[in-house]
Amino acid sequence: MKKSKSSILVLAWPVCILFHMAAGYTVCNAQSITNSPYSRYGLGDIQNTSFAHNVPMGGISCALQNDTTAPFYINAANPASHASVRLTAFDFGAKNNTMKLQTSDKEFTTNRTALAYMALAFPVAKWWGASFGLLPYSNVGYKIYDKKEQDSIGTVNYSYEGEGGINQVYLGNGFKVGNFSAGVNISYLFGDLIYFSRDSFPRASNFLNTKFSQTTRLSDMYYSVGAQYHQPLSNNWSFTLGATGSLAADINTKKSTFAATYSDAFGVEVIKDTVLYQLDSKSAITLPTMMGGGIVVKKGDRWLFGFDYSLQRWSEYTPSGQAGFLKDSRKMALGVQFVPSKNAGSKELYLKKMFYRMGFRYADSYLNLKNTPMTDYAFTFGVGLPLRKIKIMGIAEGDVDQKYYQSVINLGFEIGQRGTTVNQLIRERYINAYVSFTLNDKWFIKRKYD
Repeated sequence: MKKSKSSILVLAWPVCILFHMAAGYTVCNAQSITNSPYSRYGLGDIQNTSFAHNVPMGGISCALQNDTTAPFYINAANPASHASVRLTAFDFGAKNNTMKLQTSDKEFTTNRTALAYMALAFPVAKWWGASFGLLPYSNVGYKIYDKKEQDSIGTVNYSYEGEGGINQVYLGNGFKVGNFSAGVNISYLFGDLIYFSRDSFPRASNFLNTKFSQTTRLSDMYYSVGAQYHQPLSNNWSFTLGATGSLAADINTKKSTFAATYSDAFGVEVIKDTVLYQLDSKSAITLPTMMGGGIVVKKGDRWLFGFDYSLQRWSEYTPSGQAGFLKDSRKMALGVQFVPSKNAGSKELYLKKMFYRMGFRYADSYLNLKNTPMTDYAFTFGVGLPLRKIKIMGIAEGDVDQKYYQSVINLGFEIGQRGTTVNQLIRERYINAYVSFTLNDKWFIKRKYD
């Protein structure tokens, strides 16, 4: 078969966008999407792998498969889902985070926007699907300032800052045999975790200020696996069971540390003495074991109900200086989707074609600060806005021609809270807004006719 120039262009532009955005993603990620003091612990704020179509359903992912009729979505959290992709799906999204930080007597509001993810999935064979993309693994971003009065030296100013994060480029493959599918994601983790702290004495001329910085650079491979079992039932009902997991993995790191004393000469730092300078000290950290499971029950294309539960053993993660701050975390999520008439005609009310989603998620956080429980919960909701249909010839031998929604805009929102003001801790109330663009088309598939 000969492909037309227009087909080649349609195929090429999302792939080009993916690679061009990947080249600039590290630069974009320097402006962390988080502004949480809690991101100074562990590897920072661990980001979920939910996309804008499943964020509104509480972030359920273990048992989600590509839909029975397009639009087809990408589920990077469970690689077994790649086996059910029938059309090429290209997805990229952005995230806005608005957060109010509250103590017992103060509050501060921040707002940040950043690229959330980008991914491409496509069928290789009827029983084999593949996907690759770029996702955040964690984010670090905070600025804390404090001032104390000391009897002997007067005012002491303290500042603590953190920035950076870990990204992951993944390649996933899913394979299907009958109703059972399994898959594996191979990820490359990379990024810098950067921490600064300063103590300054503005009124004590005989005291030198001190500053400390530490950069931990991570780069290594990471693997996760998944499995799904789909079973049709009577009266157009069906259910899917899903499971995901990854073993504890040692990730290579290089740590650079710098500490010095300095004086402030009219706003200019003058280094007096280098206390510590250590460059690219090699080490390793252990990413903890993760396991999760879930179920999705569907009624045709109208109703979808899902539940997820996962556990991650953060007690296995014990870098220097953080022993006792982390514990095992648990998370559960509930979600529902309703589509009044997914295949409604062009003359029917547009509201009938929209995807309506809502859910709830609750997490027992991995943080263990001052022996105080740290929970994170959010109510979620959103919609999918189909743009237009295209007619596509049968994908496989014996398939009939069908009309599919080629493009969908997905909107997702999370309204939640993490932490508490008890024991001089910080409560975070946040609104996360996601927007993504999903494109489906028939690429990488040999056509029977030109």
